[in-house]
Amino acid sequence: MNKKALSVILVVCTLGFAACQKEDLANSDSSTLGVKLLALNKSYSLPVIKNNTKSAVIDSPYLTWDTVQMVVSKVKLEAELKSLVTHHDSIEIEYKWNGPQLIDLLDSTTIFGNFILQPGFYDEIELKIEGLKRDATSSPVFYMSGIYTNGEGENIPVALEIYTDIEFDTEKESVEVSESNMDIISTIQLYLDELMAGISPEQMDNAALTDGVILISAESNKNLYQSITEKLVDDDLQCKYHHKDDDDDDDDD
Repeated sequence: MNKKALSVILVVCTLGFAACQKEDLANSDSSTLGVKLLALNKSYSLPVIKNNTKSAVIDSPYLTWDTVQMVVSKVKLEAELKSLVTHHDSIEIEYKWNGPQLIDLLDSTTIFGNFILQPGFYDEIELKIEGLKRDATSSPVFYMSGIYTNGEGENIPVALEIYTDIEFDTEKESVEVSESNMDIISTIQLYLDELMAGISPEQMDNAALTDGVILISAESNKNLYQSITEKLVDDDLQCKYHHKDDDDDDDDD
């Protein structure tokens, strides 16, 4: 699978920004932007019905993921800062962060990147996150494991392994860094249930077992693997963006 096939999770995710005051006031002229990858809806019933409250109530058959990991090799940030002089032209800014770092997407405290942003109004901030096979060596670039509970209440281990290069691209328009010396967190949220949309309980029940595990990979249970990866390149799916301020409790798009 090529990189396009793993413009992975950003077709089923949200991107948000939140800010908080730093304790260290040594640098009063800039803010630090960190990146957070966070997996949501780790337990859900099958089949997944899109645009429904499918994860609110868990009935068998269902899936529960307890491990979601990704090797992050690089993060590239491109931003367009509106000129304070002309208030029209934008100054293009580019930063890069190099790993590799193994990220636990179920750990909401993990932050990486730490880019320096000058205060001002940004017409656009774009993030590109890469996970490279060469950095993962013999391990998957992206990996999930958990338990599938079938209609009979039987628990069967399940794992998803992706060994190819992965690239995420996403952007957010109209971002204001209004105060200096702030910690800004860009959170990319992965909805695990939407990755399994279209997969029926019957497909899971009939999946081949590898040492007692439903292994979903390029070599094992290819129909399930293809179903997941096809959704990752669906141009009709759109990423949702939400800019969450400290005093904003509205989670609407």
